[in-house]
Amino acid sequence: MNLHKHDWDIESLTGYLFPAPPWYHTLPFMILLGFVIDLVTLPRPGLLLFGTLTLSLPGIFAILATYPLVEITGSPMTWNRSSLLALFGVAFSILTISAGLILPGGGLLMFLFGFSLGVVFGIRLLVLAAIADHRFIRMIPAALVQSLAMALLAAAFFPAGFSSLVLVAHLAVGGGVALFIWLVEQPLMDTHNISIFHFLNAFLSYLDGEPGLDRIFRAFGEEVTVPQGSLVFRREGRPDTILTSPNIHPGPLGDIGGGNLPKLLYASFPGEVLVAHGCATHDFNPVSDDEIHIVVKAVHESLKNLGFHPSAGKSRWFLQGSVSLLAQRFGDSVLLVATRSPSRTEDLDLGLGLTFLAEGNAAFAHTVFVDAHNSAGDIGDGVYSGTRIATDYHSAVKEAVGTLKGDGMERFRIGVSRVPVPWGLGQGFAELGIQALVVEAQGQKTAYVLMDGNNIATGAREVFTGALEDMADHAEVMTTDTHLVNTISGKNPVGQEVPPEEIVPYVKRAVQEATEDLFPAEVAGATAWCRNVTVFGNQRITQIVSTVNTTFIFLAPVGLAIFFTSFLLTVIAFTLL
Repeated sequence: MNLHKHDWDIESLTGYLFPAPPWYHTLPFMILLGFVIDLVTLPRPGLLLFGTLTLSLPGIFAILATYPLVEITGSPMTWNRSSLLALFGVAFSILTISAGLILPGGGLLMFLFGFSLGVVFGIRLLVLAAIADHRFIRMIPAALVQSLAMALLAAAFFPAGFSSLVLVAHLAVGGGVALFIWLVEQPLMDTHNISIFHFLNAFLSYLDGEPGLDRIFRAFGEEVTVPQGSLVFRREGRPDTILTSPNIHPGPLGDIGGGNLPKLLYASFPGEVLVAHGCATHDFNPVSDDEIHIVVKAVHESLKNLGFHPSAGKSRWFLQGSVSLLAQRFGDSVLLVATRSPSRTEDLDLGLGLTFLAEGNAAFAHTVFVDAHNSAGDIGDGVYSGTRIATDYHSAVKEAVGTLKGDGMERFRIGVSRVPVPWGLGQGFAELGIQALVVEAQGQKTAYVLMDGNNIATGAREVFTGALEDMADHAEVMTTDTHLVNTISGKNPVGQEVPPEEIVPYVKRAVQEATEDLFPAEVAGATAWCRNVTVFGNQRITQIVSTVNTTFIFLAPVGLAIFFTSFLLTVIAFTLL
């Protein structure tokens, strides 16, 4: 989908993530920093090799010690992250003592260096709580290794009171960090029983290929029941073709939750399966792919004892406001495919889907509504009942149902194809590539093209349908809304990374192969009721993001207050030594 504003807030946080560089890149830089400090302190007596001994060597020790100390707790760690964290410790220490290196007098350098060790400990504790284990008490040994090693080696350069200063700095800064973590955690724990640091741990583990994030989602999820309409086309001597429109959302990103919904549904049935996008926002993301199996089972049940019909009507366009609706009658069922292109096509709330289902079922036994999801605009909210856009959708559906119920029908043919594309997730395409269903009824050809991607760049849909004008009387291009293409980035529509003109040959090939596959068919509609599917929950994302946003407003001032309090406590201790 084109993300909601609130959903974008969550996924945009991943923009702050970056892969840790290889340890063999950070290690030389850390040694170089120590050597630079050696040069700076060379003119000062008693500080020979100060940088190498108090910064570089403890940093190397921290690299070697952090990895096993974290791993022994059962938490994930890598040598690259261990090395980068040690480099940060060295860099922050240098920043803290810079004034003491420039100005004369050993007392200032001693104080600043002692305080810097507390800062190094605090930073390591905070980072390890975020990337390894939110139970920060278990991270204290790994957080201490660098600052303690620095303190032991620095004791040779400073008088006896240095040890007491280091102890006070560790207690002041470490206690401040513990308080800061508690303040960050408390609002979400109180309202939703969610730990931000636990979520960060699980999310980073997911990026490393480890499971566990779904357990957090399940903790705040809720069970829902959603309908799912399907059309089954039967042709003699060939596997059935299924067009189905789930009303759960294939997100939030990557293969988390329902991100792989289209592929899992596709693989659960023989023959060609076109998994379109129904009415569902991010509130209806499944908490894990286990929930998709509930959907698959319900659809399987709905496809038993079907009554097939040998006839179909012509497809028709219906326009209401900004909404264009391509509708076609199949036996006792109706297919409705809606778009607002070139205006932004956004997710539709399930409440609208239930309204469309009731409207369609007043005239037909089964209604299959598809949000074509084919015009990605700026980040915006979904479409909800009562809005002008929702009214346009409803009016178009009502007009289409009222018109098609009186249409005549004749025998028809269908053809289906699936064409792989040479692009991957980074270019906006998932594994299913491009599928096409061509329906020939009463001398008219209608091409339904489905791309396995998350929306289409604005304007590209018109390029694709324009290229099909000489191949079909009516054509629409849809997307599955798979979020496999959004592993990190929140927006990666078809046609953004790859120019639409380069995709056109594959669209035309899919329709051409489906046209060559035309064969007499019968059709049956089905409606599955997918019960007890655990999803994120109505407005749950909005509630969580609102809580997080409110918390973040106070983090900077509170963090600064805690830092300066720790600094003042260290100053007081230093004056009393």
